[in-house]
Amino acid sequence: MLPRPLVSLWVAVLAISPLAAQERPKSSSTLITAEDIERAHVNNAFEAVQLLRPRWLRVREVLTLPGSGETGNDMQMQQIHVYIDERDKGDVEFLRTIPSEAIFTLRYMSTNEAGARFGPSSGPGIVVTFKH
Repeated sequence: MLPRPLVSLWVAVLAISPLAAQERPKSSSTLITAEDIERAHVNNAFEAVQLLRPRWLRVREVLTLPGSGETGNDMQMQQIHVYIDERDKGDVEFLRTIPSEAIFTLRYMSTNEAGARFGPSSGPGIVVTFKH
């Protein structure tokens, strides 16, 4: 049997471990973390995305179906939107106004994901979460 102080310490470690895991997200192909940004030594959110996930910035052409209400060509350019606090802040140029040291995460969302969360969208989104 373990001495009582070690048992208390073990219980305390178990109690805070899940919280620590939630506070520190892991980077992935759709997520840039504050740690990633610090290691990259960039000035703003745009530079972080450009350096760490340049694929997020590629503008795509999508085919529009006849009768979909679209006018003009059969190809439409997708526009990448930036979302902060559940609001659309505009295109990727807005990322240049966000200092890197204020960012907790940058998350890429497909057009479908952005549309489901924020309403109809003409392209994918980058969701910015700030440090508190």
